[in-house]
Amino acid sequence: VDEATYLEIIRKKTASLFCSCVEVGGYAAGAPEEQLRDLMAYAELLGTCFQIKDDIFDYFDNKEVGKPTGNDLREGKMTLPLIYALTRTDDPRHDEMVALSHKDILNADEIATLIEYAKEQGGIDYAYSTMERLKKQADEIISKYPQSESTDSFRLIFDYIIERKK
Repeated sequence: VDEATYLEIIRKKTASLFCSCVEVGGYAAGAPEEQLRDLMAYAELLGTCFQIKDDIFDYFDNKEVGKPTGNDLREGKMTLPLIYALTRTDDPRHDEMVALSHKDILNADEIATLIEYAKEQGGIDYAYSTMERLKKQADEIISKYPQSESTDSFRLIFDYIIERKK
């Protein structure tokens, strides 16, 4: 799985849920077509960011999150931090980590190895920088509209998604 495929999967799953909610609300409120398109694009970026943050939770032991560390890897799901780490071909362990990531079933030690590899290769930092990039794209959409309590709320929700602890 490469980053483009990963982001497409997120768009079809998590982000599509956000978009559907906005679309239904927009139609119910009688939003103009252009505004509805903007809001759906914003929702897609927000949903993608939400999923990336959820991926990051998989790399840290945090009882508040309610998700065991390495759960996505245990279920065979690739996450953005690991995808990024596996693109770093300059590390001598690269081929070994790629092979490990393709195993159907991973034991606890193998999951821990992949988690540490993703962290060491900058996967977590990359995921955060991706969320910041998505936030800037979303801000460009909202910036088309006059500053108001509503536009401020849209910006705040993006901050919340990136900074959330669970």
